[in-house]
Amino acid sequence: MVAAVDLGSNSFHMTVARLTSSGLQILSRDKERVRLASGLGADDVLDEDAIERGLETLARFDARLSSVAPEDIRAVATHTLREAVNANVFLDRAAAVFRAPIEIISGPEEARLIFHAVGHTQPVGDRYLVFDIGGGSTEFAVGTRFQPEFLSSRSLGCVTFSTFFGSGVGKKAFSKADLASRRVMEPIVERIRALPADKVFATSGTAKGISALGNHLGFGPRITPQSVAECQKFLSKSANRERTDIPDVSLERMQVLPAGCAIMGAILDELGLSQVIFADSALREGVLYTMDDRLKHSDIRERTAIDLAAKYGIDRDQADRVRNSVQHIVEQIAEAWQFKHEDRQMLIWAATLHEIGLQINYSGFHRHGAYIVANTPLPGFNREQQDVLATLIRLHRKRLDLSVIPELRNWSSDRILRLIRVLRIACVLNFGRHDEMPFNGHIRTQGESLSLEFPDGVLESHPVVAMDLDEEIKRQQEAGFKLSVV
Repeated sequence: MVAAVDLGSNSFHMTVARLTSSGLQILSRDKERVRLASGLGADDVLDEDAIERGLETLARFDARLSSVAPEDIRAVATHTLREAVNANVFLDRAAAVFRAPIEIISGPEEARLIFHAVGHTQPVGDRYLVFDIGGGSTEFAVGTRFQPEFLSSRSLGCVTFSTFFGSGVGKKAFSKADLASRRVMEPIVERIRALPADKVFATSGTAKGISALGNHLGFGPRITPQSVAECQKFLSKSANRERTDIPDVSLERMQVLPAGCAIMGAILDELGLSQVIFADSALREGVLYTMDDRLKHSDIRERTAIDLAAKYGIDRDQADRVRNSVQHIVEQIAEAWQFKHEDRQMLIWAATLHEIGLQINYSGFHRHGAYIVANTPLPGFNREQQDVLATLIRLHRKRLDLSVIPELRNWSSDRILRLIRVLRIACVLNFGRHDEMPFNGHIRTQGESLSLEFPDGVLESHPVVAMDLDEEIKRQQEAGFKLSVV
């Protein structure tokens, strides 16, 4: 069994499923309205009430997940915790009530996972557009099958935009929310229009509420400009917003639906959409299908690294040399240094991309490469994984500057340092780009000390490698670590 937990800006969701040979079998779904985004102030500080609501929900989720192993739970947080300057306070306290680590994922990664969910669960045809109006942000994705061509996340949310309706729900409030929505969308409209889609899907609670309300008003389940306009008229009457007899539209949803309708109307008009299909799948299903992919050894992160290497014209032969050396080293020290599967993979991806900055220029290419990796959307990587990868690339050569290593929740500095030292050795051994000198010697550990042992005559016949190793020994020593050649 596997479980996905989505810490959204409006609601927290949990889905438990069983992986079978025929796909995912959903076993249970849970949802609790938390309205995390309503606790995010103008200073981007998440208030105590919102934190407490989130923690109480996570504690209940954890109890319901008692039959699922922690390593089979993936919890992802979205817009509100991306924005909150005190997100670490929430995550620290969450660790005491929830067994699995919580990942804060980027907006484009959230869009990719939603796109992935729709591709797995809907008859999508050729190119299709997916958007998801959440509590704090709206994600857009366009592509074919499971290959997105465009991903974006914009700060359009049904909770945050509810401030436009604080003094009443009417034409003036709808007009203000509509204009604000168009301004936020403006940078991406032409790019989406340039990718005409055969089908358009909207996911999650806002789309579900608008589809259900439009159907109740006689327009059918498809979302159209006409149905959205009628929904806005209906919601303008305060008595209607208190109704509890509309199928699939809860009283709680009614309170944020005016903002959702304003955003939906702006999207339809700006993108010239005549109809939108509500898809009953969302981020959590995308997370589950991604977990399924990884169990089948088709990790999207591997494809991301390979695609990025191709985009920046990386010398694949050299990348392969370094990858091979990394794997040879890791095989010998993995047990002593307690390397996990993720550690091995991170080293392989860093070896693949360590020369990515060369396209800018040689001087400081490790810094250029780190900047590219840190600031490029990397499908499949969460924020911390992206930071680790950028750090490995930044410190794979030159001075081993420990101050560059970031403080991360799920990656200790000691763990990152071990990966850096392995990558540095692999890069030094292959600096000369010689196919005839694969590293097939031994490497041993004693605490944090490393010693390399080469077959007789190898270093004598490769004096430049010996010289480079001497330099690396000095650099690691300057950083407080022992590296020796015996």
